[in-house]
Amino acid sequence: MFRLLLLLLLLPSSFVWGQEHVRLNIHLEGIDGGRLKIYFDDGLVNNLINVKEEDPSILLEKTTYTPYPRISFSYDGSYYQYFINRLLTTINIYYDEYRVDFPFYTDHNKDITPIYDTASNVIFRNLREDQKTEGLKLNELFTKHGSEMQTNDSVKYALNQVTKAMNAKSMAILSSYPDDFFSFLYFKDQVLGPTLFIEDDPEYYTDLLVYYNSTFPAEFRTTIEGKKIVQDLERKITPVLIKENEPMPDIYFKDIYGDTIFFKNQPEGFVLLDFWASWCSPCLEQIPDLRLLRENFSEDRLKIIGISIDRDSVSFINSIKENKMEWIHSFDRGGVLSSALGFNNIPRIVLLDRNGHIVYYKKGGRLDMQKINAILRKD
Repeated sequence: MFRLLLLLLLLPSSFVWGQEHVRLNIHLEGIDGGRLKIYFDDGLVNNLINVKEEDPSILLEKTTYTPYPRISFSYDGSYYQYFINRLLTTINIYYDEYRVDFPFYTDHNKDITPIYDTASNVIFRNLREDQKTEGLKLNELFTKHGSEMQTNDSVKYALNQVTKAMNAKSMAILSSYPDDFFSFLYFKDQVLGPTLFIEDDPEYYTDLLVYYNSTFPAEFRTTIEGKKIVQDLERKITPVLIKENEPMPDIYFKDIYGDTIFFKNQPEGFVLLDFWASWCSPCLEQIPDLRLLRENFSEDRLKIIGISIDRDSVSFINSIKENKMEWIHSFDRGGVLSSALGFNNIPRIVLLDRNGHIVYYKKGGRLDMQKINAILRKD
């Protein structure tokens, strides 16, 4: 039963605003498929592509929600990431042990463009040159205080200030190249990405949204990928208020079978929602507590639902296996619905009674197991 559940996780999401389809023929020469990892970024999720050890070529057909989908290759420590410039194209990748400096390489590929390459990308080169000071400060913060990012207010404040300073420099440069899709992608990944560390600052998010709408052309902003950026920022500007003793908002997820998960008027005594991702260390640290709850309370008393905002469905599946998360799961592709709740920072735990009222809510940090147990044991 659980194996069937995991297979069903591979089913595509039904969430679409409009889409295109890309068809790639990836030719491999001298490549051991078992050592090759290929990721396809469709604008919402970064998908790991399964490669068999003996594959001489791979035919890849995917839905894309962006005008420039991305593909990346990882092999023996080498990593390359490219824009795909045409929806129908061939990509050639090679491995030659006699090329000492760069044995893994791509060649004769006119329809893909390197992304983060300082040699060919003048925008990226300017960004890296201008951000040296902030980059050093960030490295120092993570090296010295990485474990305190969510618990130490002084560290969080320092991180916020450095992140905002770096973002300001990035945005000044990107505004000079608004029609280059690299600028749009950099804003999405490298400016908005670090704002996960900046909480409860609607004024700052408003400034980012104004910049986004006034800088980038409509052809980027009106794509599914572009609309998702607006949605995320709007939810940060006007977040949904999740509070104990308040009803859960009427936002419903689908499980991996495609069935809607209902929170209100349920036969179970309580429903626990765990918003997590495989890359989130604090999320993984609280899994043993969730397993303990699963062991101590019957499914009639407590329904546990894991809601992942992973960008990579394969990592999501593997993490469920590795961590023995044997409860209901939902893959919130691209974090679309989670962000509608304002859950851009994880972990989040929401415990509901059978009427859909929030009886326990935790944002980050360790769970208060004593409090949760007391609630679940109430008549």
